[in-house]
Amino acid sequence: MTEKIRCECCDSGKWKTECCNGADGCDCRGERVDMGKCHVCDGTGWRHQNADTRANLKTIQGRCFVGLGPTRGYWRDRR
Repeated sequence: MTEKIRCECCDSGKWKTECCNGADGCDCRGERVDMGKCHVCDGTGWRHQNADTRANLKTIQGRCFVGLGPTRGYWRDRR
């Protein structure tokens, strides 16, 4: 069994990330969005050294916003 190290990709198993600055009505209001459990450590806060440290990023790749996104303006309805 391999030794586990503290996961630097999350906050004790919870993954939070930035969405936008909250402009044009996005529900993130410029705050970090709670994305649920970390995909790198499977929500434990500890990961194997060979874990895919890009696992969280891969789940949102290609998205413009992780919140609901702006409700008005140019970026409206673009997730």
